[in-house]
Amino acid sequence: MGKRDTKTKPTISGKSFEEVRRDLLRRALTLKTRIGQKYDDLYTRSSMDHVRFMLEGLKKEEDQDTLLIKKALETGVIEDDGNDVEEAANFQMLDHLIRKTLPETNPNDLKSVLLAAIKTTDDVHNLFELMSTEYSGTSLDSVLRNLADHEKVKKERLSELYDDLVNKDYW
Repeated sequence: MGKRDTKTKPTISGKSFEEVRRDLLRRALTLKTRIGQKYDDLYTRSSMDHVRFMLEGLKKEEDQDTLLIKKALETGVIEDDGNDVEEAANFQMLDHLIRKTLPETNPNDLKSVLLAAIKTTDDVHNLFELMSTEYSGTSLDSVLRNLADHEKVKKERLSELYDDLVNKDYW
């Protein structure tokens, strides 16, 4: 495992930066896994092909993000830019965002599935955006920013689909 620096970095919690980084990535992995499981559960309960198709795509995207996080956990460093690690904020201040339950959704109602997916991607985007700001200048920043960007693109795509469904009666 390639640690960038073995010195203890100053954090609000008093833990080493490496410990905080690994904890954050584990929590992000748990969150993304839970979201993927939610989409998978809705997929198995839905009997509508177009809803199932959309959920299958969402699940694949969650799996890709999960692989990105696992790679960051395994390698220890993502795009080491040579900058010194600045003081990191305590991840525990974000616990309340990570532990929220996912919204209940009717698996056979495309509008309900889309609304839940939009809300989830918006919440996760905001979380990763905030975390990437807090860890700016660190090896963790690029992973978090990448995850935030994935969520933003996903939300925009889902919002367009929702707009087509509700306002244009596309489906």
